[in-house]
Amino acid sequence: MFFRFLNIFSGETRHDRILLLITALFFHAMFWTFAPTFFLPNYQIDTMEMMVIGQNWVLSTFKHPAFQGWLVEILSLIFHRAEFVPYLASQIACVLTVFTVWKFARKILAPKFALLAALTLLSYSYFHYDSTIYNNRTFMRFFWIAALYFLYLALEKNKKRYWILTGVALGLGMYCKFAIVVLIVAILIFMFCEPRARKHWKTSRPYLSIGGCFLIVFPLLAWILQHHFQQLNYTLLSIGKEKSTFFDHFCSPIRFFVTQIPIVAMLLIPAYPVIGVRWKFDFKKCRTDTTGRFLTFFIFMPLFLQMIIAFFFAGDMRTALGCHLWLLFPMFLFYTLKIPAVNEKYFSRSMKFVFSNIFLFAAITIFVTQFSPIFTGKSSRYHFSGKELAQSVQIIWSERYSTPIPFVRGDDWLTENACVYIHPNPKVYSVLWSKEEDFRKKGGVLLWLVGESGKPPRHSLRSFFGNRDFYYSLETGQPDEWLKQFPNVKILPPLEISPKTIVKVPPIKIGIAIVPPDPLQH
Repeated sequence: MFFRFLNIFSGETRHDRILLLITALFFHAMFWTFAPTFFLPNYQIDTMEMMVIGQNWVLSTFKHPAFQGWLVEILSLIFHRAEFVPYLASQIACVLTVFTVWKFARKILAPKFALLAALTLLSYSYFHYDSTIYNNRTFMRFFWIAALYFLYLALEKNKKRYWILTGVALGLGMYCKFAIVVLIVAILIFMFCEPRARKHWKTSRPYLSIGGCFLIVFPLLAWILQHHFQQLNYTLLSIGKEKSTFFDHFCSPIRFFVTQIPIVAMLLIPAYPVIGVRWKFDFKKCRTDTTGRFLTFFIFMPLFLQMIIAFFFAGDMRTALGCHLWLLFPMFLFYTLKIPAVNEKYFSRSMKFVFSNIFLFAAITIFVTQFSPIFTGKSSRYHFSGKELAQSVQIIWSERYSTPIPFVRGDDWLTENACVYIHPNPKVYSVLWSKEEDFRKKGGVLLWLVGESGKPPRHSLRSFFGNRDFYYSLETGQPDEWLKQFPNVKILPPLEISPKTIVKVPPIKIGIAIVPPDPLQH
Protein backbone atom coordinates (compact mmCIF):
# COMPACT_ATOMS: atom_id res chain seq x y z
CA MET A 1 0.00 0.00 0.00
CA PHE A 2 2.85 2.38 0.92
CA PHE A 3 4.69 1.80 -2.36
CA ARG A 4 1.45 2.21 -4.26
CA PHE A 5 1.06 5.60 -2.59
CA LEU A 6 4.61 6.56 -3.57
CA ASN A 7 3.72 5.90 -7.20
CA ILE A 8 1.50 8.98 -7.29
CA PHE A 9 4.66 11.13 -7.05
CA SER A 10 5.31 10.29 -10.70
CA GLY A 11 2.15 12.23 -11.60
CA GLU A 12 1.60 10.12 -14.68
CA THR A 13 -2.18 10.39 -14.71
CA ARG A 14 -4.52 13.33 -14.21
CA HIS A 15 -5.95 11.52 -11.19
CA ASP A 16 -2.47 11.30 -9.62
CA ARG A 17 -1.77 14.99 -10.20
CA ILE A 18 -5.06 16.11 -8.64
CA LEU A 19 -4.44 13.75 -5.72
CA LEU A 20 -0.97 15.24 -5.23
CA LEU A 21 -2.37 18.78 -5.27
CA ILE A 22 -5.14 17.99 -2.78
CA THR A 23 -2.86 15.98 -0.49
CA ALA A 24 -0.13 18.63 -0.36
CA LEU A 25 -2.59 21.47 0.24
CA PHE A 26 -4.46 19.45 2.88
CA PHE A 27 -1.38 18.57 4.95
CA HIS A 28 0.05 22.06 4.58
CA ALA A 29 -3.18 23.83 5.53
CA MET A 30 -3.99 21.49 8.42
CA PHE A 31 -0.58 21.91 10.01
CA TRP A 32 -0.41 25.70 9.68
CA THR A 33 -4.00 26.09 10.86
CA PHE A 34 -3.89 24.02 14.05
CA ALA A 35 -0.24 23.46 15.01
CA PRO A 36 0.58 27.14 15.75
CA THR A 37 -1.93 27.12 18.61
CA PHE A 38 0.36 24.61 20.37
CA PHE A 39 3.83 26.04 19.75
CA LEU A 40 3.09 29.78 19.52
CA PRO A 41 1.93 31.22 22.86
CA ASN A 42 0.63 34.40 21.26
CA TYR A 43 -0.49 35.99 18.01
CA GLN A 44 1.70 38.48 16.21
CA ILE A 45 0.86 42.17 16.42
CA ASP A 46 -0.44 42.36 12.82
CA THR A 47 -2.81 39.47 13.48
CA MET A 48 -4.25 41.15 16.55
CA GLU A 49 -4.64 44.37 14.63
CA MET A 50 -6.81 42.56 12.08
CA MET A 51 -8.90 40.98 14.85
CA VAL A 52 -9.52 44.32 16.57
CA ILE A 53 -10.45 46.02 13.28
CA GLY A 54 -12.78 43.15 12.38
CA GLN A 55 -14.64 43.43 15.68
CA ASN A 56 -15.51 47.05 14.88
CA TRP A 57 -16.65 46.57 11.25
CA VAL A 58 -15.05 49.71 9.88
CA LEU A 59 -14.48 50.25 6.16
CA SER A 60 -10.87 51.26 6.65
CA THR A 61 -8.40 52.61 9.16
CA PHE A 62 -5.87 55.40 8.78
CA LYS A 63 -3.36 52.66 8.01
CA HIS A 64 -5.01 50.13 5.68
CA PRO A 65 -8.44 49.02 4.41
CA ALA A 66 -10.27 46.43 6.49
CA PHE A 67 -11.08 43.40 4.27
CA GLN A 68 -8.89 41.00 6.28
CA GLY A 69 -10.48 42.20 9.50
CA TRP A 70 -13.98 41.46 8.21
CA LEU A 71 -13.03 37.95 7.16
CA VAL A 72 -11.35 36.98 10.44
CA GLU A 73 -14.33 38.34 12.39
CA ILE A 74 -16.78 36.29 10.28
CA LEU A 75 -14.71 33.16 10.89
CA SER A 76 -14.47 34.03 14.59
CA LEU A 77 -18.25 34.18 14.82
CA ILE A 78 -18.60 30.88 12.95
CA PHE A 79 -16.03 29.06 15.10
CA HIS A 80 -16.91 30.79 18.40
CA ARG A 81 -13.60 32.69 18.53
CA ALA A 82 -11.46 29.56 18.49
CA GLU A 83 -7.73 30.23 18.72
CA PHE A 84 -6.97 28.75 15.30
CA VAL A 85 -9.24 31.19 13.42
CA PRO A 86 -6.55 33.70 12.26
CA TYR A 87 -4.35 30.83 11.10
CA LEU A 88 -7.31 29.31 9.26
CA ALA A 89 -7.96 32.63 7.51
CA SER A 90 -4.32 32.77 6.46
CA GLN A 91 -4.43 29.24 5.05
CA ILE A 92 -7.63 29.94 3.13
CA ALA A 93 -5.72 32.68 1.33
CA CYS A 94 -2.75 30.34 0.81
CA VAL A 95 -4.86 27.53 -0.67
CA LEU A 96 -6.77 29.93 -2.94
CA THR A 97 -3.51 31.42 -4.20
CA VAL A 98 -1.85 28.07 -4.92
CA PHE A 99 -5.01 26.78 -6.61
CA THR A 100 -5.20 29.90 -8.81
CA VAL A 101 -1.55 29.52 -9.79
CA TRP A 102 -2.26 25.89 -10.71
CA LYS A 103 -5.26 26.91 -12.86
CA PHE A 104 -3.12 29.60 -14.51
CA ALA A 105 -0.17 27.28 -15.07
CA ARG A 106 -2.38 24.66 -16.73
CA LYS A 107 -3.08 27.17 -19.50
CA ILE A 108 0.58 27.57 -20.44
CA LEU A 109 2.55 24.57 -19.16
CA ALA A 110 2.51 20.79 -19.49
CA PRO A 111 0.37 19.21 -16.71
CA LYS A 112 3.34 18.06 -14.61
CA PHE A 113 5.07 21.43 -14.77
CA ALA A 114 1.79 23.19 -13.95
CA LEU A 115 1.41 21.10 -10.81
CA LEU A 116 5.03 21.66 -9.78
CA ALA A 117 4.77 25.42 -10.41
CA ALA A 118 1.82 25.59 -8.01
CA LEU A 119 3.15 23.33 -5.26
CA THR A 120 6.55 25.03 -5.35
CA LEU A 121 4.82 28.00 -3.68
CA LEU A 122 4.39 25.92 -0.52
CA SER A 123 8.11 26.51 0.00
CA TYR A 124 7.55 30.29 -0.15
CA SER A 125 8.15 31.67 3.35
CA TYR A 126 4.90 33.67 3.25
CA PHE A 127 2.96 30.41 2.98
CA HIS A 128 4.59 28.65 5.94
CA TYR A 129 6.48 30.53 8.70
CA ASP A 130 5.15 33.97 7.78
CA SER A 131 1.63 32.62 7.27
CA THR A 132 1.31 32.78 11.08
CA ILE A 133 1.26 36.56 10.63
CA TYR A 134 -2.22 37.36 9.33
CA ASN A 135 -2.13 40.87 7.94
CA ASN A 136 -3.17 43.09 5.03
CA ARG A 137 -0.82 41.35 2.63
CA THR A 138 -2.34 37.88 3.23
CA PHE A 139 -5.32 38.14 0.88
CA MET A 140 -3.73 40.77 -1.33
CA ARG A 141 -1.48 38.00 -2.66
CA PHE A 142 -4.55 36.03 -3.75
CA PHE A 143 -6.21 38.99 -5.47
CA TRP A 144 -2.88 39.88 -7.10
CA ILE A 145 -2.53 36.50 -8.81
CA ALA A 146 -6.28 36.28 -9.51
CA ALA A 147 -6.19 39.63 -11.35
CA LEU A 148 -3.26 38.46 -13.48
CA TYR A 149 -4.96 35.14 -14.24
CA PHE A 150 -8.17 36.83 -15.37
CA LEU A 151 -6.21 39.44 -17.35
CA TYR A 152 -4.35 36.68 -19.18
CA LEU A 153 -7.66 34.95 -20.01
CA ALA A 154 -9.16 38.28 -21.06
CA LEU A 155 -6.31 38.92 -23.49
CA GLU A 156 -6.41 35.36 -24.82
CA LYS A 157 -10.17 34.88 -25.15
CA ASN A 158 -11.45 38.48 -25.11
CA LYS A 159 -14.61 37.52 -23.23
CA LYS A 160 -16.44 40.15 -21.20
CA ARG A 161 -16.56 38.06 -18.04
CA TYR A 162 -12.77 37.86 -17.81
CA TRP A 163 -12.37 41.62 -18.23
CA ILE A 164 -14.97 42.21 -15.52
CA LEU A 165 -13.35 39.64 -13.20
CA THR A 166 -9.99 41.38 -13.66
CA GLY A 167 -11.51 44.63 -12.42
CA VAL A 168 -13.29 42.86 -9.55
CA ALA A 169 -10.03 41.20 -8.39
CA LEU A 170 -8.19 44.53 -8.49
CA GLY A 171 -11.03 46.28 -6.67
CA LEU A 172 -11.15 43.69 -3.88
CA GLY A 173 -7.36 43.81 -3.69
CA MET A 174 -7.64 47.53 -2.93
CA TYR A 175 -9.70 46.64 0.15
CA CYS A 176 -6.73 44.56 1.34
CA LYS A 177 -3.79 46.89 0.81
CA PHE A 178 -3.15 49.90 -1.37
CA ALA A 179 0.08 48.29 -2.60
CA ILE A 180 -2.02 46.65 -5.32
CA VAL A 181 -1.92 50.06 -7.03
CA VAL A 182 1.54 48.93 -8.20
CA LEU A 183 -0.14 46.11 -10.15
CA ILE A 184 -2.77 48.48 -11.54
CA VAL A 185 -0.04 50.80 -12.84
CA ALA A 186 1.85 47.81 -14.30
CA ILE A 187 -1.31 46.59 -16.08
CA LEU A 188 -1.94 50.05 -17.58
CA ILE A 189 1.66 50.21 -18.83
CA PHE A 190 1.31 46.73 -20.33
CA MET A 191 -2.01 47.58 -21.96
CA PHE A 192 -0.43 50.57 -23.73
CA CYS A 193 2.93 49.01 -24.58
CA GLU A 194 2.03 45.44 -25.61
CA PRO A 195 0.72 45.42 -29.23
CA ARG A 196 -1.81 42.63 -28.75
CA ALA A 197 -3.15 44.33 -25.61
CA ARG A 198 -3.19 47.85 -27.04
CA LYS A 199 -5.71 46.94 -29.72
CA HIS A 200 -8.32 46.19 -27.03
CA TRP A 201 -8.58 49.89 -26.14
CA LYS A 202 -10.60 50.28 -29.34
CA THR A 203 -13.26 48.00 -27.83
CA SER A 204 -15.36 48.30 -24.68
CA ARG A 205 -13.59 45.40 -22.93
CA PRO A 206 -10.88 47.23 -20.91
CA TYR A 207 -13.45 49.80 -19.78
CA LEU A 208 -15.46 46.96 -18.23
CA SER A 209 -12.44 46.23 -16.03
CA ILE A 210 -12.04 49.90 -15.13
CA GLY A 211 -15.76 50.26 -14.41
CA GLY A 212 -15.93 47.09 -12.32
CA CYS A 213 -12.92 48.12 -10.29
CA PHE A 214 -14.23 51.65 -9.77
CA LEU A 215 -17.69 50.51 -8.63
CA ILE A 216 -16.15 48.24 -5.99
CA VAL A 217 -13.59 50.78 -4.81
CA PHE A 218 -15.92 53.82 -4.82
CA PRO A 219 -17.05 53.51 -1.14
CA LEU A 220 -13.39 53.18 -0.09
CA LEU A 221 -12.37 56.18 -2.19
CA ALA A 222 -15.19 58.21 -0.62
CA TRP A 223 -13.95 57.21 2.85
CA ILE A 224 -10.38 58.20 1.98
CA LEU A 225 -11.52 61.58 0.66
CA GLN A 226 -13.67 62.14 3.74
CA HIS A 227 -10.65 61.48 5.99
CA HIS A 228 -8.28 63.70 4.02
CA PHE A 229 -6.00 60.96 2.62
CA GLN A 230 -4.75 59.83 6.02
CA GLN A 231 -3.49 56.52 4.53
CA LEU A 232 -1.06 58.49 2.39
CA ASN A 233 0.39 60.03 5.54
CA TYR A 234 0.90 56.58 7.03
CA THR A 235 2.60 55.37 3.84
CA LEU A 236 4.99 58.31 3.90
CA LEU A 237 5.80 57.62 7.56
CA SER A 238 6.26 53.87 7.12
CA ILE A 239 8.54 53.80 4.07
CA GLY A 240 9.90 57.34 4.08
CA LYS A 241 12.92 58.70 5.87
CA GLU A 242 12.93 62.07 7.59
CA LYS A 243 16.55 62.88 6.83
CA SER A 244 17.87 61.16 3.74
CA THR A 245 21.15 61.59 1.92
CA PHE A 246 21.81 61.22 -1.77
CA PHE A 247 23.42 57.88 -0.95
CA ASP A 248 20.23 56.65 0.80
CA HIS A 249 18.20 57.03 -2.39
CA PHE A 250 20.41 54.46 -4.12
CA CYS A 251 20.87 52.14 -1.15
CA SER A 252 17.17 51.70 -0.44
CA PRO A 253 16.18 49.96 -3.74
CA ILE A 254 19.39 47.92 -3.80
CA ARG A 255 18.78 46.76 -0.24
CA PHE A 256 15.20 45.82 -1.11
CA PHE A 257 16.30 43.85 -4.16
CA VAL A 258 19.04 41.98 -2.29
CA THR A 259 16.67 40.95 0.50
CA GLN A 260 14.38 39.33 -2.09
CA ILE A 261 17.08 36.89 -3.23
CA PRO A 262 16.92 34.39 -0.31
CA ILE A 263 13.11 34.49 -0.44
CA VAL A 264 13.12 33.57 -4.13
CA ALA A 265 15.82 30.94 -3.53
CA MET A 266 13.33 28.97 -1.43
CA LEU A 267 11.21 28.50 -4.55
CA LEU A 268 14.13 26.82 -6.31
CA ILE A 269 14.46 24.00 -3.78
CA PRO A 270 11.56 21.84 -5.03
CA ALA A 271 12.29 22.77 -8.65
CA TYR A 272 15.96 21.82 -8.45
CA PRO A 273 15.64 18.08 -9.38
CA VAL A 274 13.82 19.05 -12.59
CA ILE A 275 15.73 22.15 -13.69
CA GLY A 276 19.19 21.12 -12.43
CA VAL A 277 22.06 23.51 -11.80
CA ARG A 278 22.94 24.62 -15.32
CA TRP A 279 20.09 26.90 -16.25
CA LYS A 280 19.60 27.89 -19.84
CA PHE A 281 16.99 30.55 -20.51
CA ASP A 282 15.10 30.69 -23.75
CA PHE A 283 15.40 34.45 -24.17
CA LYS A 284 13.47 34.28 -27.41
CA LYS A 285 10.37 33.33 -25.43
CA CYS A 286 10.84 36.37 -23.17
CA ARG A 287 11.08 38.69 -26.17
CA THR A 288 8.80 37.34 -28.90
CA ASP A 289 6.43 34.86 -27.30
CA THR A 290 3.25 36.59 -26.02
CA THR A 291 2.93 34.42 -22.92
CA GLY A 292 6.63 34.73 -22.18
CA ARG A 293 6.40 38.52 -22.41
CA PHE A 294 3.36 38.51 -20.13
CA LEU A 295 5.13 36.49 -17.42
CA THR A 296 8.37 38.45 -17.73
CA PHE A 297 6.61 41.81 -17.61
CA PHE A 298 4.43 41.07 -14.57
CA ILE A 299 7.34 39.80 -12.52
CA PHE A 300 9.90 42.46 -13.29
CA MET A 301 7.77 45.56 -13.91
CA PRO A 302 6.12 45.50 -10.43
CA LEU A 303 9.57 44.81 -8.96
CA PHE A 304 10.97 47.79 -10.87
CA LEU A 305 8.09 50.03 -9.75
CA GLN A 306 8.63 49.12 -6.09
CA MET A 307 12.34 49.83 -6.44
CA ILE A 308 11.45 53.24 -7.93
CA ILE A 309 9.27 53.89 -4.87
CA ALA A 310 12.14 52.83 -2.62
CA PHE A 311 14.47 55.17 -4.52
CA PHE A 312 12.07 58.09 -4.30
CA PHE A 313 11.37 57.80 -0.54
CA ALA A 314 14.85 56.55 0.40
CA GLY A 315 13.35 54.74 3.39
CA ASP A 316 13.23 51.17 4.64
CA MET A 317 11.34 49.11 2.05
CA ARG A 318 10.92 45.93 4.11
CA THR A 319 11.48 42.50 2.58
CA ALA A 320 7.86 41.49 3.22
CA LEU A 321 6.65 44.32 0.96
CA GLY A 322 7.78 42.13 -1.96
CA CYS A 323 5.74 39.09 -0.89
CA HIS A 324 3.40 39.34 -3.88
CA LEU A 325 6.06 39.90 -6.54
CA TRP A 326 7.18 36.30 -7.02
CA LEU A 327 3.93 34.35 -7.33
CA LEU A 328 4.46 34.00 -11.09
CA PHE A 329 8.12 33.08 -10.72
CA PRO A 330 7.75 29.24 -10.78
CA MET A 331 5.62 29.51 -13.93
CA PHE A 332 8.11 31.90 -15.48
CA LEU A 333 10.92 29.51 -14.62
CA PHE A 334 9.34 26.43 -16.18
CA TYR A 335 8.11 28.38 -19.20
CA THR A 336 11.33 30.17 -20.13
CA LEU A 337 13.97 27.57 -19.18
CA LYS A 338 15.02 25.12 -21.85
CA ILE A 339 13.95 21.92 -20.13
CA PRO A 340 13.63 18.66 -22.03
CA ALA A 341 10.59 16.43 -21.53
CA VAL A 342 10.43 15.93 -17.81
CA ASN A 343 11.91 12.67 -16.58
CA GLU A 344 9.54 10.68 -14.34
CA LYS A 345 12.30 10.06 -11.80
CA TYR A 346 13.22 13.75 -11.49
CA PHE A 347 9.61 14.88 -11.29
CA SER A 348 8.95 12.32 -8.56
CA ARG A 349 11.97 13.65 -6.69
CA SER A 350 10.67 17.22 -6.94
CA MET A 351 7.32 16.12 -5.55
CA LYS A 352 9.06 14.47 -2.62
CA PHE A 353 10.92 17.74 -2.05
CA VAL A 354 7.55 19.52 -1.94
CA PHE A 355 6.21 17.19 0.75
CA SER A 356 9.50 17.09 2.64
CA ASN A 357 9.58 20.89 2.75
CA ILE A 358 6.16 20.98 4.39
CA PHE A 359 7.62 19.10 7.36
CA LEU A 360 11.07 20.70 7.14
CA PHE A 361 9.82 24.29 7.34
CA ALA A 362 7.40 23.27 10.09
CA ALA A 363 10.31 21.84 12.11
CA ILE A 364 12.46 24.94 11.47
CA THR A 365 9.62 27.23 12.59
CA ILE A 366 9.06 25.28 15.80
CA PHE A 367 12.80 25.27 16.54
CA VAL A 368 13.24 28.99 15.88
CA THR A 369 10.21 30.10 17.88
CA GLN A 370 10.93 27.80 20.81
CA PHE A 371 14.71 27.98 21.09
CA SER A 372 15.59 31.48 19.84
CA PRO A 373 15.60 32.92 23.42
CA ILE A 374 18.49 30.55 24.23
CA PHE A 375 20.67 32.34 21.67
CA THR A 376 19.28 35.88 21.87
CA GLY A 377 18.64 36.04 25.60
CA LYS A 378 15.31 37.78 25.05
CA SER A 379 11.77 36.95 24.02
CA SER A 380 9.75 38.04 21.02
CA ARG A 381 6.11 39.03 20.77
CA TYR A 382 5.35 35.40 19.93
CA HIS A 383 6.36 34.55 23.51
CA PHE A 384 4.35 37.29 25.20
CA SER A 385 1.65 35.92 27.48
CA GLY A 386 -1.33 37.92 26.32
CA LYS A 387 -3.67 35.60 28.19
CA GLU A 388 -1.91 36.33 31.47
CA LEU A 389 -2.12 40.06 30.85
CA ALA A 390 -5.82 39.79 29.99
CA GLN A 391 -6.53 37.73 33.11
CA SER A 392 -4.71 40.22 35.36
CA VAL A 393 -6.51 43.20 33.81
CA GLN A 394 -9.87 41.48 34.10
CA ILE A 395 -9.32 40.63 37.78
CA ILE A 396 -8.28 44.20 38.58
CA TRP A 397 -11.40 45.60 36.92
CA SER A 398 -13.86 43.00 38.29
CA GLU A 399 -12.65 43.63 41.87
CA ARG A 400 -13.92 47.18 41.51
CA TYR A 401 -16.84 47.07 39.06
CA SER A 402 -19.54 44.57 38.16
CA THR A 403 -19.79 45.59 34.49
CA PRO A 404 -17.52 44.29 31.70
CA ILE A 405 -14.49 46.39 30.75
CA PRO A 406 -15.79 48.93 28.20
CA PHE A 407 -12.47 50.24 26.82
CA VAL A 408 -8.74 49.55 26.86
CA ARG A 409 -6.49 52.41 25.85
CA GLY A 410 -2.80 53.15 25.41
CA ASP A 411 -0.01 51.11 23.82
CA ASP A 412 -1.28 49.31 20.68
CA TRP A 413 0.36 45.99 21.43
CA LEU A 414 -0.92 45.78 25.00
CA THR A 415 -4.43 47.00 24.24
CA GLU A 416 -4.73 44.51 21.38
CA ASN A 417 -3.79 41.65 23.70
CA ALA A 418 -6.33 42.77 26.27
CA CYS A 419 -9.04 43.17 23.64
CA VAL A 420 -8.44 39.78 22.03
CA TYR A 421 -8.13 37.68 25.19
CA ILE A 422 -10.68 39.33 27.51
CA HIS A 423 -14.23 38.05 27.10
CA PRO A 424 -16.53 39.74 26.45
CA ASN A 425 -14.12 41.75 24.31
CA PRO A 426 -13.62 45.35 25.39
CA LYS A 427 -13.09 47.96 22.72
CA VAL A 428 -9.65 49.28 21.95
CA TYR A 429 -10.23 53.00 22.16
CA SER A 430 -9.98 54.59 18.74
CA VAL A 431 -11.27 57.77 17.16
CA LEU A 432 -12.44 55.54 14.30
CA TRP A 433 -15.21 53.88 16.32
CA SER A 434 -15.33 55.65 19.71
CA LYS A 435 -15.94 59.11 21.10
CA GLU A 436 -14.04 60.73 23.93
CA GLU A 437 -17.35 61.39 25.62
CA ASP A 438 -18.12 57.64 25.64
CA PHE A 439 -14.77 56.88 27.23
CA ARG A 440 -15.25 59.54 29.91
CA LYS A 441 -18.67 58.13 30.80
CA LYS A 442 -17.89 54.40 30.67
CA GLY A 443 -14.28 54.47 31.82
CA GLY A 444 -11.67 51.87 31.00
CA VAL A 445 -8.19 50.50 31.54
CA LEU A 446 -5.00 52.29 30.47
CA LEU A 447 -1.94 50.20 29.56
CA TRP A 448 1.64 51.14 28.67
CA LEU A 449 5.11 49.62 28.69
CA VAL A 450 7.48 50.46 31.54
CA GLY A 451 11.18 50.82 30.80
CA GLU A 452 13.87 48.94 32.71
CA SER A 453 16.55 50.68 34.82
CA GLY A 454 15.40 54.13 33.79
CA LYS A 455 15.61 53.30 30.08
CA PRO A 456 12.58 54.20 27.97
CA PRO A 457 10.75 51.23 26.46
CA ARG A 458 10.68 50.53 22.76
CA HIS A 459 7.52 52.01 21.35
CA SER A 460 6.05 53.37 18.16
CA LEU A 461 4.79 56.92 17.80
CA ARG A 462 2.40 55.73 15.08
CA SER A 463 -0.92 54.29 16.17
CA PHE A 464 -2.68 51.53 14.26
CA PHE A 465 -6.10 52.89 15.11
CA GLY A 466 -5.74 56.58 14.44
CA ASN A 467 -5.15 57.65 18.06
CA ARG A 468 -3.07 60.79 18.35
CA ASP A 469 -3.22 61.24 22.11
CA PHE A 470 -0.98 58.43 23.40
CA TYR A 471 2.67 59.42 23.80
CA TYR A 472 5.71 59.04 26.02
CA SER A 473 7.87 61.72 27.53
CA LEU A 474 11.08 61.87 25.55
CA GLU A 475 12.99 62.68 28.75
CA THR A 476 11.66 60.02 31.11
CA GLY A 477 10.26 57.39 28.76
CA GLN A 478 6.99 57.48 30.72
CA PRO A 479 3.54 58.65 29.54
CA ASP A 480 3.17 61.17 32.40
CA GLU A 481 1.63 63.96 30.36
CA TRP A 482 -0.71 61.53 28.65
CA LEU A 483 -2.02 60.25 32.00
CA LYS A 484 -2.78 63.80 33.10
CA GLN A 485 -5.55 63.90 30.47
CA PHE A 486 -7.66 61.81 32.82
CA PRO A 487 -8.36 63.81 36.01
CA ASN A 488 -9.86 60.90 37.97
CA VAL A 489 -7.33 58.28 36.84
CA LYS A 490 -6.15 55.73 39.41
CA ILE A 491 -2.60 54.58 38.73
CA LEU A 492 -1.92 51.06 40.02
CA PRO A 493 1.32 49.17 40.69
CA PRO A 494 2.88 47.88 37.45
CA LEU A 495 2.17 44.34 36.29
CA GLU A 496 5.00 41.92 35.56
CA ILE A 497 4.30 39.43 32.78
CA SER A 498 6.76 36.58 32.25
CA PRO A 499 7.15 35.54 28.61
CA LYS A 500 6.44 31.88 27.82
CA THR A 501 9.90 30.63 26.91
CA ILE A 502 11.84 27.45 27.70
CA VAL A 503 14.60 29.55 29.30
CA LYS A 504 14.19 32.29 31.84
CA VAL A 505 14.14 35.77 30.36
CA PRO A 506 13.44 39.11 32.07
CA PRO A 507 9.74 39.79 32.72
CA ILE A 508 7.94 42.59 30.90
CA LYS A 509 6.78 45.48 33.07
CA ILE A 510 3.42 46.95 32.16
CA GLY A 511 1.98 50.14 33.58
CA ILE A 512 -1.73 50.02 34.37
CA ALA A 513 -4.27 52.60 35.43
CA ILE A 514 -8.05 52.72 35.69
CA VAL A 515 -10.35 55.51 34.61
CA PRO A 516 -13.50 54.90 36.71
CA PRO A 517 -16.85 54.96 34.96
CA ASP A 518 -19.23 57.85 35.59
CA PRO A 519 -21.25 56.85 38.70
CA LEU A 520 -24.46 57.89 36.95
CA GLN A 521 -23.64 55.54 34.05
CA HIS A 522 -22.38 52.79 36.37
